[in-house]
Amino acid sequence: MPEGTVEVELIKGHDLKDVETFGKSDPFVNLTIGGQKHRSKTIHDGGKSPIWNESFLFEIPHGPQALDIHILDQEKHGADEAMGSLTIPLSQLFAERQIAPCKYKVQLPNGKFQGELEIGLKFFPKVHHGVLDVHLIEAHGLLDSDALGKSDPYAAIYCHKDIQRSRVIERSLNPVWNEHFRFNVNNEVTEVLIKLFDKDDMRSDDPLGNVVIPLDKVFADGETAPMKYKVLGSKGQPQGDVSVALKFSSMD
Repeated sequence: MPEGTVEVELIKGHDLKDVETFGKSDPFVNLTIGGQKHRSKTIHDGGKSPIWNESFLFEIPHGPQALDIHILDQEKHGADEAMGSLTIPLSQLFAERQIAPCKYKVQLPNGKFQGELEIGLKFFPKVHHGVLDVHLIEAHGLLDSDALGKSDPYAAIYCHKDIQRSRVIERSLNPVWNEHFRFNVNNEVTEVLIKLFDKDDMRSDDPLGNVVIPLDKVFADGETAPMKYKVLGSKGQPQGDVSVALKFSSMD
């Protein structure tokens, strides 16, 4: 998962389980991403519908994939009592950068569900500065889009607004390029897009599928060994694979 800052907007609770026998619960929330933890303020007599309207920032490294939330009733004497919990996967947030406030179901300690928490999320990717080397090695099992003969594949590599193109390999569904492409990185880039085409002389080039390569691992490790990535068609169907290695030289 990418590095960056996650902002959690804790808004309010809806129909939470009030665990107090007399009076109302005094709810507070523990929020955790990876090894980082924040605690909300306590809403005295908040009961089933506490209102927090608080925001919390998490500086996350490569790795954490979920936000864990535990709601507790603060006790003056003895241990605080659990009111429920929930886990929010962060994959959608990383892809969309922002999730508008919505309600998430709360699971009680007994496994049943009661109540909801209203939460908004934002993600601000870390800005990396350096040079990214994309080593386009080869492909296997590409789509044959030619009625006669075989495809003549080439690749267009997109990194933010920069586009570079490989050479054309004539008449091959298993092309070997072994080419390097260097990109200057100084923005919130999180992935490289590779678009494959069949070169045609008499008409527009035919698309052979796309490959999306996340960059979080190479940003964290500095280098990734050659890996196979699935080539996907317009409807998400697999159309072969491409082998790519990455290297990042940071200037931070």
